[in-house]
Amino acid sequence: MNIKQRTEELYPQLVRIRRELHQHPEPGFKEHWTSAYICGLLDEWGISYEFPVAGTGIVAMIQGEKPSGNTVALRADMDALPLTEDISRPFCSLYPGHMHACGHDAHVAIALGTARILMESRSEWSGCVKFFFQPAEESCHGAEPCIAQGVLEGVDAIYGQHIWDGLEAPYLNVQPGVRM
Repeated sequence: MNIKQRTEELYPQLVRIRRELHQHPEPGFKEHWTSAYICGLLDEWGISYEFPVAGTGIVAMIQGEKPSGNTVALRADMDALPLTEDISRPFCSLYPGHMHACGHDAHVAIALGTARILMESRSEWSGCVKFFFQPAEESCHGAEPCIAQGVLEGVDAIYGQHIWDGLEAPYLNVQPGVRM
Protein backbone atom coordinates (compact mmCIF):
# COMPACT_ATOMS: atom_id res chain seq x y z
CA MET A 1 0.00 0.00 0.00
CA ASN A 2 1.17 3.49 -0.77
CA ILE A 3 0.51 5.09 2.64
CA LYS A 4 1.06 8.66 1.45
CA GLN A 5 -1.44 8.18 -1.38
CA ARG A 6 -3.97 6.49 0.92
CA THR A 7 -3.62 9.29 3.46
CA GLU A 8 -4.32 11.84 0.74
CA GLU A 9 -7.39 9.86 -0.33
CA LEU A 10 -8.68 9.75 3.27
CA TYR A 11 -7.84 13.38 4.04
CA PRO A 12 -11.31 14.84 3.24
CA GLN A 13 -12.97 12.21 5.43
CA LEU A 14 -10.50 12.85 8.26
CA VAL A 15 -11.19 16.60 8.09
CA ARG A 16 -14.92 15.82 8.32
CA ILE A 17 -14.32 13.49 11.29
CA ARG A 18 -12.26 16.13 13.08
CA ARG A 19 -14.92 18.78 12.50
CA GLU A 20 -17.71 16.49 13.73
CA LEU A 21 -15.68 15.76 16.86
CA HIS A 22 -14.99 19.48 17.26
CA GLN A 23 -18.73 20.18 17.24
CA HIS A 24 -19.37 17.70 20.06
CA PRO A 25 -16.85 18.48 22.82
CA GLU A 26 -17.46 16.64 26.07
CA PRO A 27 -15.72 16.94 29.44
CA GLY A 28 -13.70 14.12 30.96
CA PHE A 29 -15.54 10.89 31.74
CA LYS A 30 -18.60 12.29 29.93
CA GLU A 31 -17.39 11.59 26.38
CA HIS A 32 -20.52 9.56 25.55
CA TRP A 33 -21.22 11.00 22.08
CA THR A 34 -17.51 10.85 21.28
CA SER A 35 -17.19 7.21 22.34
CA ALA A 36 -20.25 6.18 20.34
CA TYR A 37 -18.92 8.02 17.29
CA ILE A 38 -15.49 6.36 17.54
CA CYS A 39 -17.02 2.90 18.11
CA GLY A 40 -19.28 3.41 15.09
CA LEU A 41 -16.30 4.11 12.83
CA LEU A 42 -14.31 1.19 14.25
CA ASP A 43 -17.30 -1.09 13.61
CA GLU A 44 -17.64 0.22 10.06
CA TRP A 45 -13.96 -0.46 9.36
CA GLY A 46 -13.95 -3.93 10.97
CA ILE A 47 -11.57 -2.99 13.79
CA SER A 48 -12.03 -4.84 17.09
CA TYR A 49 -12.10 -2.88 20.32
CA GLU A 50 -12.86 -2.99 24.01
CA PHE A 51 -15.44 -0.58 25.43
CA PRO A 52 -15.88 0.80 28.01
CA VAL A 53 -12.41 1.36 29.42
CA ALA A 54 -12.23 3.75 32.38
CA GLY A 55 -15.86 4.68 31.82
CA THR A 56 -15.86 6.22 28.36
CA GLY A 57 -12.49 5.15 26.93
CA ILE A 58 -11.86 2.70 24.12
CA VAL A 59 -8.97 0.37 23.29
CA ALA A 60 -8.86 -0.80 19.68
CA MET A 61 -6.44 -3.44 18.46
CA ILE A 62 -5.12 -4.37 15.04
CA GLN A 63 -2.92 -7.41 14.52
CA GLY A 64 -0.48 -7.46 11.62
CA GLU A 65 -0.61 -10.62 9.53
CA LYS A 66 3.14 -11.19 9.22
CA PRO A 67 4.71 -13.42 11.91
CA SER A 68 6.17 -12.08 15.14
CA GLY A 69 6.53 -8.43 16.07
CA ASN A 70 6.10 -6.09 19.00
CA THR A 71 3.02 -4.42 20.38
CA VAL A 72 2.94 -0.65 20.03
CA ALA A 73 0.28 1.58 21.54
CA LEU A 74 -0.88 4.89 20.10
CA ARG A 75 -2.75 7.19 22.48
CA ALA A 76 -5.32 9.84 21.62
CA ASP A 77 -6.99 11.92 24.30
CA MET A 78 -10.61 12.83 23.61
CA ASP A 79 -11.99 15.13 26.29
CA ALA A 80 -12.72 18.85 25.95
CA LEU A 81 -11.98 21.94 27.98
CA PRO A 82 -14.58 24.03 29.85
CA LEU A 83 -14.23 27.03 27.51
CA THR A 84 -16.61 28.92 25.28
CA GLU A 85 -15.66 28.95 21.62
CA ASP A 86 -15.87 31.80 19.13
CA ILE A 87 -18.83 30.64 17.05
CA SER A 88 -17.72 32.19 13.76
CA ARG A 89 -16.83 28.84 12.13
CA PRO A 90 -19.46 26.56 10.66
CA PHE A 91 -18.08 23.60 12.65
CA CYS A 92 -17.85 25.29 16.07
CA SER A 93 -18.92 23.64 19.31
CA LEU A 94 -22.60 22.80 19.64
CA TYR A 95 -22.17 22.52 23.42
CA PRO A 96 -21.91 25.97 25.01
CA GLY A 97 -19.19 26.14 27.64
CA HIS A 98 -17.10 23.31 26.17
CA MET A 99 -14.68 23.19 23.28
CA HIS A 100 -11.77 21.27 21.82
CA ALA A 101 -9.23 24.01 22.41
CA CYS A 102 -6.25 21.70 22.80
CA GLY A 103 -6.39 19.56 19.67
CA HIS A 104 -8.03 16.44 21.09
CA ASP A 105 -10.43 16.36 18.15
CA ALA A 106 -7.41 16.27 15.85
CA HIS A 107 -5.70 13.62 17.99
CA VAL A 108 -8.73 11.33 17.65
CA ALA A 109 -9.09 11.96 13.91
CA ILE A 110 -5.39 11.23 13.36
CA ALA A 111 -5.58 8.02 15.42
CA LEU A 112 -8.69 6.91 13.52
CA GLY A 113 -7.03 7.58 10.18
CA THR A 114 -3.95 5.67 11.29
CA ALA A 115 -6.11 2.76 12.47
CA ARG A 116 -7.95 2.61 9.17
CA ILE A 117 -4.74 2.59 7.12
CA LEU A 118 -3.15 -0.05 9.37
CA MET A 119 -6.26 -2.20 9.15
CA GLU A 120 -6.25 -1.96 5.36
CA SER A 121 -2.52 -2.80 5.17
CA ARG A 122 -2.27 -5.42 7.95
CA SER A 123 -1.02 -8.04 5.49
CA GLU A 124 2.14 -5.92 5.07
CA TRP A 125 3.34 -5.69 8.67
CA SER A 126 3.92 -7.74 11.82
CA GLY A 127 3.10 -7.17 15.44
CA CYS A 128 0.14 -5.48 17.02
CA VAL A 129 -0.99 -1.87 17.33
CA LYS A 130 -3.27 -0.83 20.17
CA PHE A 131 -5.13 2.47 20.02
CA PHE A 132 -6.04 4.09 23.32
CA PHE A 133 -8.83 6.65 23.12
CA GLN A 134 -8.34 8.06 26.59
CA PRO A 135 -10.97 9.96 28.54
CA ALA A 136 -10.33 12.75 31.05
CA GLU A 137 -6.81 13.77 30.05
CA GLU A 138 -7.37 17.44 30.85
CA SER A 139 -8.19 16.70 34.48
CA CYS A 140 -5.23 14.28 34.72
CA HIS A 141 -7.62 11.56 35.94
CA GLY A 142 -8.07 9.39 32.84
CA ALA A 143 -4.76 7.57 32.50
CA GLU A 144 -4.72 5.91 35.91
CA PRO A 145 -8.01 3.98 35.55
CA CYS A 146 -7.03 2.97 32.00
CA ILE A 147 -3.76 1.54 33.32
CA ALA A 148 -5.58 -0.12 36.23
CA GLN A 149 -7.79 -1.90 33.68
CA GLY A 150 -4.65 -3.36 32.07
CA VAL A 151 -4.43 -1.43 28.80
CA LEU A 152 -0.63 -1.42 28.96
CA GLU A 153 -0.27 -5.18 29.44
CA GLY A 154 1.89 -6.61 26.67
CA VAL A 155 2.73 -3.17 25.25
CA ASP A 156 6.38 -2.73 24.24
CA ALA A 157 6.19 0.99 23.46
CA ILE A 158 3.58 3.73 23.65
CA TYR A 159 3.35 6.96 21.70
CA GLY A 160 1.15 9.97 22.18
CA GLN A 161 0.91 13.16 20.22
CA HIS A 162 0.29 16.82 20.73
CA ILE A 163 -0.64 19.47 18.21
CA TRP A 164 2.08 22.09 18.30
CA ASP A 165 1.90 25.14 16.08
CA GLY A 166 5.56 26.06 16.62
CA LEU A 167 6.76 23.61 13.99
CA GLU A 168 5.96 23.87 10.29
CA ALA A 169 4.74 20.90 8.28
CA PRO A 170 6.01 18.38 7.32
CA TYR A 171 8.39 18.30 10.29
CA LEU A 172 7.94 16.29 13.49
CA ASN A 173 9.68 16.80 16.80
CA VAL A 174 10.53 13.53 18.53
CA GLN A 175 12.68 12.77 21.53
CA PRO A 176 13.22 9.68 23.68
CA GLY A 177 11.61 9.37 27.08
CA VAL A 178 8.73 11.20 28.70
CA ARG A 179 7.60 14.47 27.19
CA MET A 180 4.79 16.95 27.89
